[in-house]
Amino acid sequence: MPDRLLSVSERWTWTAFFLIAATVLVAVGFSSPDPDSALYAGIADRLAQEPVRRWIAPEWWGFWPEAQMTGLFREHPAGVFLMSAALTRVGVPAAQGAYVIGVGAGLASLLLMASLIRRITTRDEARAALVLLQLMPVAFIFRIRANHEYPILVCLLLALLGLAWIGERRPWWMGTLAIAAGLAGGLLIKGVFVVLILLAIAVWLAINPQRSDVPRGRSVLAVVAGLAAMVAVAAAYDAQYLSVTGETFWGPYWRRQLGPLSILTPLEGASTLAMHVAFYISRVIWHPAPWSIALVVTLWRFRSRLTPQFLARADMRQRGAAFAVVFAVLSILTLSPASRLAERYAFAASFAVACAGAVAALREWPAVGARLRALDQRIPALPATLWIVLILLRLGIGSWR
Repeated sequence: MPDRLLSVSERWTWTAFFLIAATVLVAVGFSSPDPDSALYAGIADRLAQEPVRRWIAPEWWGFWPEAQMTGLFREHPAGVFLMSAALTRVGVPAAQGAYVIGVGAGLASLLLMASLIRRITTRDEARAALVLLQLMPVAFIFRIRANHEYPILVCLLLALLGLAWIGERRPWWMGTLAIAAGLAGGLLIKGVFVVLILLAIAVWLAINPQRSDVPRGRSVLAVVAGLAAMVAVAAAYDAQYLSVTGETFWGPYWRRQLGPLSILTPLEGASTLAMHVAFYISRVIWHPAPWSIALVVTLWRFRSRLTPQFLARADMRQRGAAFAVVFAVLSILTLSPASRLAERYAFAASFAVACAGAVAALREWPAVGARLRALDQRIPALPATLWIVLILLRLGIGSWR
């Protein structure tokens, strides 16, 4: 059996299944009961009616009437809306185009996560993860959404893949381009949340999951180049926004995002911070369950070995688990001081735990891995087949949650 994660025929199968899912989604006029998804799909639909030049400046257009929000939409940059509106040029209604973007980003995230897992552990475990990552609460909750979580997760994974390429001694420009695309894309999709991509990059560089002997300076230089590209894209975005609206984007955006984020008094801050930490921990455990439970069990079994010297002699699988856990913990600590609280903010942390937990589950519960290997040999393109079945089931259910 070839050592590649996916055979050529499987790649074509994934492509065909995505096109089938997108076609059915548009044909049934799918819409989600999720309020954010309905908002973003509505804005995308209305934006597509504007001249292309104005696509950079979406408005609220009455899609969030209970909060009486009017005028220019500055909750996020227009990245996701631009993609949805662009699909109208090939005949996809923008309202459903927003969901097609969400499904495509979810699929891309799944394949990118498996690709990174393959670089740290075995092919069999990476293929099993392609199945296990589809079978957990967060995957069912976000199966078809029009929000920003999957697109920005793609950007985070793309940046990590760029670092992995550099660690594999591939051409430096490939890794640099992937990192730059991840950072710039993350900024244009969800603005301030690009900080989580930077956090993931920093943790990857510090832990070095691949145990690569490539000089660290090459990776750092690629990250610096990626940051420069992100700044250039931000400046170009602001200039275009100014030419269309007569106003800058980033200044009002940062005031809007950062203004209400601090927790005020020390006493209230301490209790609120504790509640926020507990909230995010519960989501990071529940959303990837039961694979998160397998990770907790593994960490508990190895607790006596988790010393400061552990990482120096750890193998790639252990370093991968360390990356996932450290990134999840630091993400929670980064998100918790903010007054805004939402389970979707911990989306990337949940999937980091899910990836490490899926591999841990295959070790803790060998019967799971054995059954998946048997099914993988018996069912053609098992991960892709499961994906299209679950997507079609979600479409069949429609708006019922």
